[in-house]
Amino acid sequence: MIDIQLQPENAKAVITIDGQLFTEYRYGHYVCRPFFYPVMTPKGGGLTRAYPMEEVEGETQDHYHHRGIYTAHGLVNGENLWDEGTGHGAMLQRGEPVVGVEDGAVQIDGIIDWFGAEGERLLEERRTIEIRVEGDLRVLDQRSEFRCKYGDVTFGDTKEGGLFSIRVPTSMDAKDKGRIENSEGQVYENGEGEETTWGVQAAWVDYSGPLANGEQWGHTVVDHQDNPRHPSYWHVRGYGLFTANAFGVHDFKKDENLDESLTIIGGDKAVFRYRLVMHPGRGVDAHPQVRALIDEFQAE
Repeated sequence: MIDIQLQPENAKAVITIDGQLFTEYRYGHYVCRPFFYPVMTPKGGGLTRAYPMEEVEGETQDHYHHRGIYTAHGLVNGENLWDEGTGHGAMLQRGEPVVGVEDGAVQIDGIIDWFGAEGERLLEERRTIEIRVEGDLRVLDQRSEFRCKYGDVTFGDTKEGGLFSIRVPTSMDAKDKGRIENSEGQVYENGEGEETTWGVQAAWVDYSGPLANGEQWGHTVVDHQDNPRHPSYWHVRGYGLFTANAFGVHDFKKDENLDESLTIIGGDKAVFRYRLVMHPGRGVDAHPQVRALIDEFQAE
């Protein structure tokens, strides 16, 4: 059974499966965006990199801003809401999220305000997350409704972003012992050949490989067919970064004459939906249910 308990004193919601920790949704303003960490397998393996929340021997410590599972973008009305260097913006939870369990699935619902570096309001995001258990799979659906209440909002054309982002554990890095594959049949595995999966359009991408405890697990992220710019481009790298980013085209195509920014008119809104399937095994076909969950999501 899956359950969720809000801990407002710790600014997090704790999700358990059969009484065992699965993940925490951390939304405290001590960090400039909400994120999920840790994310655990039933045997206690970590499904994301621990840094910078924890320092674990053998893990890389680059890119301080890659925190578990998160949403971010590096160019929103010219503001940097991706990294955490000087002059960055922030995505801050408004009050406490509403949490509960309905029909056997955890629900998280709340408002996240996006701010520029000087505190100017950029947009209001209503973020709705559902997490459920499907046998030995964990399925996370995220819906982000970006409401442009304060004027036009432009998601700028930069590779530094991902409206759905994961930093996989170092042991899973595809430049070493991991594997990346996408819906177009492209594969980058064990550091062999070129990263052909980077910067291309695909309906889904799977990133899998060994965990530190020896288990083989993977993440399949699905871009919903109704999303703007579907199928998304993907900023997915052999060093462990894995993001769905439809707004990095001039970087991905290495053409400075391109500008695939997206502007949402003031008073309007845009909706982006993503599904994450966390599965045991290596590759999207390691578990027979994964492709069915991809198809199910696209049919919704």
